[in-house]
Amino acid sequence: MFDNRQKIRNTVAVLIIFLFLLTLLFTAGCSEKGHKQPTFDIWVLKIDADGDEQWSTIIDGDPDGVGIEMIQTQDGGYSIAGTGTRNGSILRIFMLDAKGDAGVDLTINTSPDSGRSLVEAPGGGYAVTTREECLKRIDESGTVLWSTPLGKESDPLLWEADKGWHVVRAPDGGYATAGNNQSVRLDEEGTIVWETAFAPDKSARTIIAAPTGGFVTGGTCDAGVWVTQLNAEGDSVWNRTFSTELPAHLSIVRLSPDGTYDMIYGTTQHVSGDNQEDKWITETTEVSLSAQGEQIGEKPVPVSRIIVATEDGGYAYAGYSHPQYNDLRSSDNPGSPLRVVRLDNVGEVVWDASFDIGDDRPVTSIIQTADGGFALFGRYLDF
Repeated sequence: MFDNRQKIRNTVAVLIIFLFLLTLLFTAGCSEKGHKQPTFDIWVLKIDADGDEQWSTIIDGDPDGVGIEMIQTQDGGYSIAGTGTRNGSILRIFMLDAKGDAGVDLTINTSPDSGRSLVEAPGGGYAVTTREECLKRIDESGTVLWSTPLGKESDPLLWEADKGWHVVRAPDGGYATAGNNQSVRLDEEGTIVWETAFAPDKSARTIIAAPTGGFVTGGTCDAGVWVTQLNAEGDSVWNRTFSTELPAHLSIVRLSPDGTYDMIYGTTQHVSGDNQEDKWITETTEVSLSAQGEQIGEKPVPVSRIIVATEDGGYAYAGYSHPQYNDLRSSDNPGSPLRVVRLDNVGEVVWDASFDIGDDRPVTSIIQTADGGFALFGRYLDF
């Protein structure tokens, strides 16, 4: 017995020494010319309306730069709200021109903080929601013109891409936001016009402007998913809840070209296969509502959570194939290309394109661009 214990101790000691030496070699290698410490950068891919790549780029100006939401700006360029770690975790807006060349990023030194959702503001600059639960108005030089607290995040320790406060431009000027179980309307000076609270179990995940001058927002709740229309004064016009047996996620709410409100939500169930391998089966459903909130349609749509509504009434979605999942996932799968799928207004596949952008590149978001194409971005582990 003693000999066995001594052998174990010797083996453990050898392993510890080996790991220590390996760490020293790795650190020394990173310190040599031509090597660097691992960092997170942002990758961006631009494709045209037919699914062909136009350009791709890496935003690597800040160690551990992270993007959360991207918009296309009026000049044809792109802006990404997120954070960087230079001088601490700070709010940053990364900018590219129409050809994907890097511009001058905006840095707002209010550490610790990060950008979540953004829109262009009249006269230049942006209005951006932050992890610190504020809407900040930032000019083109990065100066904060005003900052208005919005409320509390339902779970501040869990910062997911689809959580946090979202912002849109209001039809008559100013901004509307949704987050946690609230919607807040602000004017151009950052003064709160009204606040609407929803049931405590409701978590708002999106908001869009309605043709009536109000807004439509929705998210998840204990029963499943919900969607409601607010008028221009913040009062509820109609409210709908769709119950699910499993925990649900709301992927998107959009106003279709036909004037309907379409929402896509899904549930994921864990199952064991014949060979006892774990599988996760996701079922996604599109529900169409009239302008009055009445359900007028429902159908299954096999899409991912990285999705955007297109101007012709269709969708485009993106992700990576994983053998344990039946849908495309945002996390990358080594050896699996990034796929982007375009659907028409009846849910038929227009094209399904694959892009070999490399490993360690999860996808965060996709948007449709002014030329009918698409832009995607995500995180990139650079080492």
